[in-house]
Amino acid sequence: MIPEEHDRVARVGRAVRIARRQAGLSARTLATRAGISQAFLSQVERGLNVPSLATLYKIADALECSPSHFLDAAPEGDVLVVRAERRVAQVVTGAPTTPTTWMAQGNGAIGEVYQYVIAPEDDVSGWFRRPDDLVVVITDGCLEVRMRDRESVVLEEGDCLFAVAGTEMQWEHRGVERARVVLCVGAPREPS
Repeated sequence: MIPEEHDRVARVGRAVRIARRQAGLSARTLATRAGISQAFLSQVERGLNVPSLATLYKIADALECSPSHFLDAAPEGDVLVVRAERRVAQVVTGAPTTPTTWMAQGNGAIGEVYQYVIAPEDDVSGWFRRPDDLVVVITDGCLEVRMRDRESVVLEEGDCLFAVAGTEMQWEHRGVERARVVLCVGAPREPS
């Protein structure tokens, strides 16, 4: 691991540990709530292991926060440029051959941006929901989106799906080509 990458992994781990302590949770309790082992959580918190994107979501859900909470803070301003070396690479699922997504924290208009490259054999079918509004954009390929208590929709190249905060959904790859998906998550809402 290159030094900059190691530093970034260590910062994510520290942020997880701080959030856990602020929530008043033991490592065992957080690991149980997130559905991961306490040993793995310990490795994450010490900067020895990088959680997959799915695991980062589980940890964030267990702490009732957004995964972006664990990333470096974005600079303030009207315009934000996030250079490639400042984005955080995460894997979509825990399988060894999964594609990578890039996550970057925004400046208020968009909280997080993820880019997924999903092969037909990749399993991305787990149910998830976000506490923020989101937009799913298909730039290549085809993806079926299932939502609880709604009819599923098939999205093809150029299609967008807008969903309000809390919409529970799952994805399933459709077709024979890789699907490229951009997921834009709205900035966390300010408390009223």
